[in-house]
Amino acid sequence: MKKASQYFSEEEKKEIADAVLKAESLTSAEIVPVAATSSGRYDRAEDIIGVFFGIIAMIVVWSIAPHSNTETAGSWGNAPVALFLILSVIGGFIIGAFIGSRIGWLRKLFTPRSELSESVKDRAALTFFDQRVHHTSSESGLLFYVSFFERQAVVLGDERVEKELGNEAIESLCSKFTQSLSSDASPAESMIAVIKEAGELLSEVLPQSETEQNELDEALVCID
Repeated sequence: MKKASQYFSEEEKKEIADAVLKAESLTSAEIVPVAATSSGRYDRAEDIIGVFFGIIAMIVVWSIAPHSNTETAGSWGNAPVALFLILSVIGGFIIGAFIGSRIGWLRKLFTPRSELSESVKDRAALTFFDQRVHHTSSESGLLFYVSFFERQAVVLGDERVEKELGNEAIESLCSKFTQSLSSDASPAESMIAVIKEAGELLSEVLPQSETEQNELDEALVCID
């Protein structure tokens, strides 16, 4: 699976940092851009893939196993055949689970979309605290979080940002950010565009003041 840091060149990382600085020059809000490879482990999907492979392996073994006659062909009383069937299920499960852990699109195929969305939201909320976005003196932190495995984005604002900017505007930024991930724009272009728009919106409700200090780093945070 491609790591989050591999989606951005060094030049693009610098452009994102510059976009944050430019946006923050218009507002007292603190903007933190974060990109993650994945927001969840999705072990359940690996187990489902393992079961699927185990069943296929059992069917294959049963179809090629020698049978003494038609009366005992379907009988589990034939110890050698039963043993091979059990081993085929176990072996198929292990192989399937291993393949599922290595092939991202296959694991995603067996994971409900609702679970993907919840994992992204939960990881974004955790990142909000880990990156101290909630810890600015003016309570005006704003997180832009993108998770590439799920192709989803989350925008989270601290108390003052939510109050002044409003949930509707934040949700609009999040929607545009998520949609841009499926467009022809690069991840860097998508992030820069949404940061620029956020800066313009925030400048109207949380304008920059001379006493404001930059409390959070403007660099893109990559969680590989």
